[in-house]
Amino acid sequence: MAHDQRALPELTDLTAAHWTSGASGRLSVRRCVRCLRWSFPPSRCCRHCWSADFTVEPVTGKGVLLTWTEVRDPGAQERSPYLVAVVELEEGIRLLLGLTGTEPGALRVDMPIRLYFEHLGGDIWLPLAEIEELELPEDRLEAVS
Repeated sequence: MAHDQRALPELTDLTAAHWTSGASGRLSVRRCVRCLRWSFPPSRCCRHCWSADFTVEPVTGKGVLLTWTEVRDPGAQERSPYLVAVVELEEGIRLLLGLTGTEPGALRVDMPIRLYFEHLGGDIWLPLAEIEELELPEDRLEAVS
């Protein structure tokens, strides 16, 4: 099934939390009950302690930009070019996401990001990233050394 010429993901017991949790406005990720480490991408057993006992928990949705690239797709001219980024959430989880609302020339490594979601139809919510604007008080002076 395609949406806007994009194939929608198949929901499985491993992937459903990732694709459907956007309905709540927060991304949920599998977490090992035994060692409390996050499991992303999701797997049937923990990569650290081999436990098969997981829970699903929401994450903050905040993190930093690690790297990005601009994609030019002649087959999707209405969406091209677009940015794809690797972000690291506060929890240490790394995600490959679409990055919106900015230009490549304005980006730098370690910029703060936050997640948001685009509803693709049915139960599917696509997580995306945007640069989080830092609000600094007008009277704040930054020291330069």
